[in-house]
Amino acid sequence: MSTSYSKTKKTSSKYDYKELSKKLRLSLLGIFSFILLGILAINFFGPQIGAMFGFISVNRNAEGPKAKVTLSTPSFAELPDATNEEEITIEGYAQKGTNVKIFVNGPEKGETLVGEDGKFVFENISLIEGRNTIFAKSFQNDNESEKSETRVITVDKEKSKIKIEKPKDGDTRKKLNERVLVTGSVSKKAKVRINDRLAVLKPNLSFEFLLGVDEGNVEIKIEAIDEAGNSEITKVGVTYKKESN
Repeated sequence: MSTSYSKTKKTSSKYDYKELSKKLRLSLLGIFSFILLGILAINFFGPQIGAMFGFISVNRNAEGPKAKVTLSTPSFAELPDATNEEEITIEGYAQKGTNVKIFVNGPEKGETLVGEDGKFVFENISLIEGRNTIFAKSFQNDNESEKSETRVITVDKEKSKIKIEKPKDGDTRKKLNERVLVTGSVSKKAKVRINDRLAVLKPNLSFEFLLGVDEGNVEIKIEAIDEAGNSEITKVGVTYKKESN
């Protein structure tokens, strides 16, 4: 009977050890699974939960804002203050490899790539009659420059009116040391040429010019070219005599 009891006790102890080992493995597996799930949960749901309480930013793994690249401001080559043309060519300088956009009276009117020489050209840019404002900007990726200097171009097609005071058409001039005094005025600022010689325009838009002449019939041509390039021509004919009789 003693022997039977001993065998039963050994069998029972072996069984208890196996059960205990099994429970321990299950417990360890459960703990490991819990820890793994916790890590995954923190990784995926932590930002949202933390953001709700202000502890963690949901964008903690997001890339920060890209640094802005400073682009040089475009500049224009020589532009007229006034023109009588409805289309013009605009040239200028900007950082090579950038795109330059041109803006006329507000809206964008064109875009071009700056070459290796740092120059840009816009051809056939349309203008409206009267006052036009023009500026440009440089662009590259998400970066843009400050706008350039704003230029104002006036489209003016009206010619300057010429009024001749002296001499009158058909006049005869005598003994004036081979010179005839020409006086008059224009209706707006302009270059005044008399027989292709430049006369001085006074602030009140009047002019006078001593024109050297030869004896006989003399044609006097007065031309006024305004700032927009409009040209007006008036002619008068006089007779010059060296002798008084």
